[in-house]
Amino acid sequence: MDVRRLVLGDWSRLIRDGIDVLRLVILGGAVLYAFAGRPGAASLLAGLGAVTLLARLVNLPRVYDLSLTLGMALQGFGETFGLYDQFVRFDDLVHFTLPMLTAPVVYIALARLDVVPDPRDETHLRHYVGIGVVTLALGISIGALWEIYEWRSDAWLDTALSEGNDDTNGDLVRDTLGSVVGAGLLVAWARFGWGSVRRIPGVNTHEEVSA
Repeated sequence: MDVRRLVLGDWSRLIRDGIDVLRLVILGGAVLYAFAGRPGAASLLAGLGAVTLLARLVNLPRVYDLSLTLGMALQGFGETFGLYDQFVRFDDLVHFTLPMLTAPVVYIALARLDVVPDPRDETHLRHYVGIGVVTLALGISIGALWEIYEWRSDAWLDTALSEGNDDTNGDLVRDTLGSVVGAGLLVAWARFGWGSVRRIPGVNTHEEVSA
């Protein structure tokens, strides 16, 4: 395997690249925690791992696929390894980066379903504004849904994710700021025509969802 293929992937149909390896690490962590008798940690990693599998099906550009998978690993293992307790600002980092990385991915997934304009399509200023607004709204919604998960997880799975109203409101502010950055990056991605699907180096030169 040459260096280019090692870095960019397409190793096999089952495991395409290092991003798939990271997906397996997240899912493997869920299995290990389940056997260790930690259902809260297991369910968290299983849910986040499932998100990365859905992203794989969407056939994202590698940079977005990697960003999302890293974000899920950061969130999942940050919680299970206790990094939120060890580092004061770790929670702030996660609540900024997660919406920034995931909101554009959700937008691209909706574009696959023809719900919103695809970033790969030729468009104009009003469409760029629409891409930004919708991506921002998605990021804020993701942050709000996560706060709901924390609230219910504490009650049902005996976790300790939520630390009160001040913590929740601060998290939502950081979610919003991250969403603003993520929306801006997706607009720039669309503006410069960098594509919206995973490309196979030297093979598919046309922008096709099935590539």
